[in-house]
Amino acid sequence: MSRISSRDPAAVRLTARLSRSDLLWVANTAHGPGGHWHARVRPDEPDHDHLSAAEVAIRYLVDHGVPVPEEPLDENALTELRIVRGVIERLLVPGLDPWTDESRALLEEARYTLAEEGRIRVAEAGCRGFCRDLLLPLLGLVEGSGALRRCANPACRLLFEDGSRNHGRLWCDTTGCGNRDRVRMARASLVSAPHPDSQATARHSSATTTPGGLGP
Repeated sequence: MSRISSRDPAAVRLTARLSRSDLLWVANTAHGPGGHWHARVRPDEPDHDHLSAAEVAIRYLVDHGVPVPEEPLDENALTELRIVRGVIERLLVPGLDPWTDESRALLEEARYTLAEEGRIRVAEAGCRGFCRDLLLPLLGLVEGSGALRRCANPACRLLFEDGSRNHGRLWCDTTGCGNRDRVRMARASLVSAPHPDSQATARHSSATTTPGGLGP
């Protein structure tokens, strides 16, 4: 028999409706109090969870450019969004399987349709379809999660993908969290550094004290 092509399973590239940016903004619905641009964080301010209520979730996702469905999110949709968010959070824990029974159930229940131009869409509409559409970029993120990072600003902790050449990016945004974190570290170093007057006093005391503990 002639070998007319590879017998390996065919890898087909399909384009999803939602992006990895859309997916990560869903993941970032849970973040520190400094996870908003120009946020002024109070010492006692708790973390933010934008999946606590439907209207809160819609407002946050729309503000970050995520194409949410026209119909309001119901409690089932919020639950599924939390499951998706949980998979991404587990990716940051070394050695931990990102998939849980709940997230695997979402994959098993999802149904999609194909278009001839190579696009893949969920077969359902509305909130349920929106959550299922997120599973496609989620699969890609899990497969190549090595670039996933958490912002080094402890008050922020937004997730992002590090596309820098040396993979050394620390902050979700250099001019925002990066600048705030640098200012915080500089202030901390000033507080911990000894005051020049105290150093001069210590040197003077050492120079004028005899071994017996008495002055000259």
